[in-house]
Amino acid sequence: MKYDIKTIIILVLLGFTIILGYKWYFAGDEVSKEKVKQLEIENKKLESDKKKSDIEIIKWKVKFTELDITDKKLKLEVSKSIKDAKDALIKANKSKLDLDNLQKGLNETRRKIEEFEKNPPNRTGDALLESIKNRTK
Repeated sequence: MKYDIKTIIILVLLGFTIILGYKWYFAGDEVSKEKVKQLEIENKKLESDKKKSDIEIIKWKVKFTELDITDKKLKLEVSKSIKDAKDALIKANKSKLDLDNLQKGLNETRRKIEEFEKNPPNRTGDALLESIKNRTK
């Protein structure tokens, strides 16, 4: 195969173009290198900030967990207190009912005593003995 001068020049120029293209593509210029350095510095700073943020997130999660446990304990105490208050209210109502019944009985007894003082029974003899016997049983 015989190459003429034109073909050889084209091949040489193509070779130089490819070599210069690769050199330009992979070597870059100073502005690009500076930009890459700035981006690397910024990336390191962002990674550092991310680590700090992750630590803060973990701290807040721990605090949230602690507060959630405290909240559950307080809810349990509140529900127990509500139950105790309801029980106390029921007991107070029952005691009030018992007190009302005792007061009615006391008033009835006082009324009988006053009636007895105003109109004492006039018993004598066998009726008196029978009355005492019935009251002592």
